[in-house]
Amino acid sequence: MTLKSIYDIALDSADGQSNFLEQFRGKATLIVNTTVGCGNANQMEVLQWLQEKYAGEHFQVVAIPTNDYCGPGITHGKWSEGITCGADSANYGKDVYGATFQFSQMVSSIPSDGVSLQLGVEPGHNGLGQAYGEPHELYKTIRDHQRAAQNKLKSNGLDPMTMFKDKYHSWWLNRGFYNGDWMGGNFEKYLVDKDGFVSKHYQCTVLNWDSEKTVKEMAKESGKVIDIGMGRSKKIFEEEWAVVCQDIEELIAGKKSIINPVSELTVAPKDASSIEDVAISYA
Repeated sequence: MTLKSIYDIALDSADGQSNFLEQFRGKATLIVNTTVGCGNANQMEVLQWLQEKYAGEHFQVVAIPTNDYCGPGITHGKWSEGITCGADSANYGKDVYGATFQFSQMVSSIPSDGVSLQLGVEPGHNGLGQAYGEPHELYKTIRDHQRAAQNKLKSNGLDPMTMFKDKYHSWWLNRGFYNGDWMGGNFEKYLVDKDGFVSKHYQCTVLNWDSEKTVKEMAKESGKVIDIGMGRSKKIFEEEWAVVCQDIEELIAGKKSIINPVSELTVAPKDASSIEDVAISYA
């Protein structure tokens, strides 16, 4: 199957401009599904740090709003019903976290089968009890990219589910970087090379730094303290930040995704369970 570049996909911006993704061709991008006021929404601040750290012609954070993971108990306060359009997420990012990165229109993603169960609703529905819409071509293409990467690794004797096991302090990094063909929540992150091929996937909890800002402020007013979240710590965040930054810097420097047509993946002759034993060369 010939894989399609992410930058060839038709998608409008949050303010209605067409061919939103085309402008990022030639840049490394971090594509993130966003919403408003959820437990992972503090990542808006972290995404802004990345945008500012690597601002320039070679990198861009790209937010893709969705309402697939919203609803009471997930999105909070005035955002309990989630979003109605991409501009809702864009305005939230700007007003609450000072986001300057760009947002697309709201689209449907490809939630994993366990999401509805976690939300306590009928299978195939979001937290509002609404049936999931037809997945946008962007997420179908991301799924194709991730499955192609899985197949390439498997053909070279690697298991994408376990090849990073016990490598990191972060449980979420240990799950690997090629298992994002389905989505588990808001703020799934896909790092895309300059040609538009997904290079790495980071789980939705990766880069959680704090609790959501408005919820934290409300708790503080009532004398409560909200922590960073189960299994999270400053040490884990710092490790995740370092990994993501290194991956971004490699793409900025010209590294390609293993599924980019110009790249070739080979495995060194020793223990193939370790990523250090995977050599990537480029034609």
